[in-house]
Amino acid sequence: MKSVFFLILLSLPLAAQDVSPAEMKLREQLRSTALLLRAAETEKANAVATFAAEQVKSANLQKEVDNLNNKVIGMVKEADKQKSESEKTISSLNEKLETSEERLKEYVKALEKWKVSQQQAMETAQQKEAARAELANQVLFLKNTIADRERKNLKLYTTSLEILDRYENYALGKALSAREPFIQKTRVTIETQVQDYKDTIIDSRLSAEKE
Repeated sequence: MKSVFFLILLSLPLAAQDVSPAEMKLREQLRSTALLLRAAETEKANAVATFAAEQVKSANLQKEVDNLNNKVIGMVKEADKQKSESEKTISSLNEKLETSEERLKEYVKALEKWKVSQQQAMETAQQKEAARAELANQVLFLKNTIADRERKNLKLYTTSLEILDRYENYALGKALSAREPFIQKTRVTIETQVQDYKDTIIDSRLSAEKE
């Protein structure tokens, strides 16, 4: 305020008769100095205003920087969180994959064992079927053989009885024609022999039937 008041005083018109040349010169110098001071104060005020504006801008920029830093920090935290969750998920998936692979290996082993057992069962079934077929053929062959032997046995039995009957008749006829004195005794002997032969033939036939 003093400088402004001083400048106002200097700007007032001066009476030429009251001022000496030296004083005029001094006053001119003072006026120039005052003008310089006023210009300096104006520049200072402008500088202060500019500085204040820059301070405001700087503060705003700092707020923006802080906000951005906070956002970056938040994004980094979120990224770390997602990374941690992803790592946990990947670890869990790897464990499940390993478990699945182990189960798959066990399933493959079980399948191979099942294939081997099925092949063995099939081979056993084929062997049993072949044995059954062979046994059936043998049974059929034996049945046919037995039936054939039975027919032959029956035929032999019938033929043997016929032969015995003819032998008995022939022997008795021969004894009669020879006029043997003991014809009754001879008849008994022949009949006894024939009956023994018949009993032997019947016993043999019964044994064959039992077998």
